[in-house]
Amino acid sequence: MDGRAAASTAFSDEGRAMSDTLRLLLALLELGPRLKGLLGDKWPPYADELQALAGRAGQGEDPDKLRQSLDLLVVRLLAEPPAVDLVERVMADMAAPAVATETVTRRGRGAPVVINEIVRPSTDETTGVVTIPVFYGTDRARGDDTPANFFRGERGTPSYGVAEVSVPTRGRDLGELTGPSWWRLEFSPNPEKHVILKSVGALGRGVFVTSLKESLAAADSRDVLIFVHGYNVTFEDAARRAAQLAVDLKFAGRTLLYSWASAADTKKYTVDESTIDWSRDHFEAFLQLALGEIGAGKVHIIAHSMGNRAVINTLERVTSWQLPAGAAKLGQVIFAAPDIDRDRFVQLAARFKGCAARVTLYASSRDVALLASKFVHGYPRAGEAGEVLTVVDGIDTIDASLVDTSLVGLHHSYFGEKRSILNDMFNLIVQQLAPDQRFDLQAAGDALRKYWNYRA
Repeated sequence: MDGRAAASTAFSDEGRAMSDTLRLLLALLELGPRLKGLLGDKWPPYADELQALAGRAGQGEDPDKLRQSLDLLVVRLLAEPPAVDLVERVMADMAAPAVATETVTRRGRGAPVVINEIVRPSTDETTGVVTIPVFYGTDRARGDDTPANFFRGERGTPSYGVAEVSVPTRGRDLGELTGPSWWRLEFSPNPEKHVILKSVGALGRGVFVTSLKESLAAADSRDVLIFVHGYNVTFEDAARRAAQLAVDLKFAGRTLLYSWASAADTKKYTVDESTIDWSRDHFEAFLQLALGEIGAGKVHIIAHSMGNRAVINTLERVTSWQLPAGAAKLGQVIFAAPDIDRDRFVQLAARFKGCAARVTLYASSRDVALLASKFVHGYPRAGEAGEVLTVVDGIDTIDASLVDTSLVGLHHSYFGEKRSILNDMFNLIVQQLAPDQRFDLQAAGDALRKYWNYRA
């Protein structure tokens, strides 16, 4: 007996309507040849599992157990980019509630779990630990099913999902990205002390948009914050940083992450340089999604280090976009220590002038990574301060050197690790204050070359 025939025997002789589970199972069996063509060598395990499910259905297995197994199979299929559109169309046609397009999936260290609820932040009132959903887009290659290795440092196919990150609010300095430390005799993560990536769930594009749209509609603010990380960063640390920023900035909207395929290896700087250029189109599509498809009010961007290249090269083309009526506006765009050629930055800045409510550049004369980049390229970087400080019409330049006193080597993350920097970002993003309204800044330069310093 073939799979379809076995599944069909589960229908009652009285001709009652087939259950959603069996309808979906039959639909997937019917799609077998097309899924095989899309998935290639990845298809055989799915085919075997579908055949086994059909046999279980034919033997009259408990419907709830059968549905649970089928749900897990569908979630895995939705994590296969070539099959996503086809499976989503089937699910939409079926209108099967348990795996409909608004379903949110999460994958932890074990099997994936299907959840039918709006994804939103939550707080444990006893411990003060906040769990933040980070809605991500990435072009990294898939790894294994553990959160820390869900995505690798190689290039892959653009994909979407939700990462859950827990952030302690007690006993952690503002901006601190805490983790276990062997010299403190901490050998495993502790949610009350450390910022932890708890789970990563892959979603098809349609499911991602629906889930994010519903979550944003339930938020206290319809604004979203997109974080784009820099050189030498893993997906895990990018997600942790995005959640930490959301908590420390007291951001009331929803937090998004674009994680480009950084090799996360200090020896592969030039590899990351090539990859960030390759990622530009993928980030552009992600930004257009955020502006035009999720019902956002304003979209804010914080880009760090090399990640600024994808952002600024995308903004160069913003005037040519055809966004739908009612699309969101760009709010605050923050270039934090941008590792991009200074002269190129000046050229591009003239092209996207006026595209956002406000554009801010944080620079430093003590950023070791930027100085190393200057050594490699032979020209100043846009994130440098001092004599080469970048001052451009339409951009608020802030010399953050005075508050960057402990930046060394690999840290290269002062923008997220200094209290005064985060306080200023809070005043900028949440309070919407101009530089002359922010108490920790003072004007410097002259009428033709005005910028801002931190007060000593």
